Amino acid sequence: MDGGSIERALLEEIARRMVARKCELIEVLRGKVDNPAAAVEAATKRLNSQGLITYVMPMGGDCYAITQKGMQDLRTGENRG
Repeated sequence: MDGGSIERALLEEIARRMVARKCELIEVLRGKVDNPAAAVEAATKRLNSQGLITYVMPMGGDCYAITQKGMQDLRTGENRG
């Protein structure tokens, strides 16, 4: 998977869940990339910097939530890597 397709897969997973834990996103990439933890870290940083997701910290640990901009991006297909 290239960077754009990783970002797209994670954005779709976060949209499906509305809020996703980091460990859940790692599971999405397990078997698809060599180092899923590093891939999630890099991709979520890029998605966050683009305003497509936001970082939230509930009691259970690191989580990501999709933003309105992220939902719009999925509908229009702008972030196609």
